[in-house]
Amino acid sequence: CKSRFGAALMRLQAEWDGAERWGIKVPVKPTRRAIISEAQVTIKKGIRKITTESMEAARKKLEKRYETELGKVMRALKSLPEVAQSLQIRLLMDGHSADLAAPLLLHWLDPQCKACHGTGLQAQSERGCGKCREHPGLATTPGDEIGKEIISFLNGCASRASGETRSYCKH
Repeated sequence: CKSRFGAALMRLQAEWDGAERWGIKVPVKPTRRAIISEAQVTIKKGIRKITTESMEAARKKLEKRYETELGKVMRALKSLPEVAQSLQIRLLMDGHSADLAAPLLLHWLDPQCKACHGTGLQAQSERGCGKCREHPGLATTPGDEIGKEIISFLNGCASRASGETRSYCKH
């Protein structure tokens, strides 16, 4: 039922929006720049060097930290299991991978480009962001065309539930 699923989506969105008020900060996926910064090893006389090993160790460390922080956020979202399961079923029924559910829900909840923080501009140069050139300020939708179709479906369900809630409240 689209309106029931939409109501669950609305609850999930409210929990997501309230997460920062509860002191839960949504983590940012580690960028190449952050990995390089973390990978710098100081050797003799203050000289910094980056090695293949230090890059790999830094990448693993930052990705683990990201996954841990993301897990904290996800545990705070009580509506997430119901919504994720429904979306996984929808994806499987349409012949797609259920693994797309989590990235699509994250994108639906927070579609902002992580590289430019939704500004569409690079911080230092004020030129256009290289990550979100096609849609400035918005991250690329996971799953390409399938992802865009599912995001549209999620928006439609939430809009339908919102409309039914407003019309119910008027009566």
